[in-house]
Amino acid sequence: MLEEETKSQGIQSIEVGMHILKIIAEAGKPLSITEIAILCDTSKSKLHRYLTSFVRTGMLEKNQDAKYILGTEIIRLGLKASQKLKVTEIVAPHLMYLKEALNETVALAVWGQNGPFFVSWEESNGPVNIGIKVGSQVRVTQSAAGLVFATFLPDKVTEQKIKQELNEFSVDSEKFQSTIDFVKANGYSYVKGTIISGISAIASPIFDQSSKLVATLTVVGLENSLDTSENSKAVNILKERSAMISEFLGWNGI
Repeated sequence: MLEEETKSQGIQSIEVGMHILKIIAEAGKPLSITEIAILCDTSKSKLHRYLTSFVRTGMLEKNQDAKYILGTEIIRLGLKASQKLKVTEIVAPHLMYLKEALNETVALAVWGQNGPFFVSWEESNGPVNIGIKVGSQVRVTQSAAGLVFATFLPDKVTEQKIKQELNEFSVDSEKFQSTIDFVKANGYSYVKGTIISGISAIASPIFDQSSKLVATLTVVGLENSLDTSENSKAVNILKERSAMISEFLGWNGI
């Protein structure tokens, strides 16, 4: 029930208001005042005052059907809050989830001055140590993480590194472009035995609110146990987690 008494160490009306906002946010669709009242277990008369104030302050918006959605002000505040969080902190629980769900080593990579490198990882419980270390550089053209950066970062950022590696590893430029096209079309990359014989990896992108690539999630495992095919469990879970993190950072899927 909605109450407005002041609690010790806090103001209950503010706490009630936050509860209303959370209800609307979690619904994932516009809600009428009747629907909100039912979800909050309160009367429409009590609820109306909260909704009016939230609309006035930009926390909510009322559409043409007289239904309520999150307003631009609360979205702006959410983006400001997410910008203060380090991507490693945001991704940490997702790395643990992937490790437990797939029983494979998982890692987070970002782009640095010398190309992509790992900033955090969770090692599988399996008998084989893959050997990922924080700070380890990875090849742009030879690793799953690198291929994601090569696909989604601006050409001016990756061009020199890619040309250097194509020459170093004698990779056909047309074949490499077809790989990039696959990553762009399917939202993930994979390699098999490219860096270490018998080891496979898959990776997927993490975007921010401006659809800029900020990091990649990578799963690494034995070639005979990690299924890199498009509809595999590992690929689906990895892409799902990457999308969740991206949406938390404000990405709208475009």
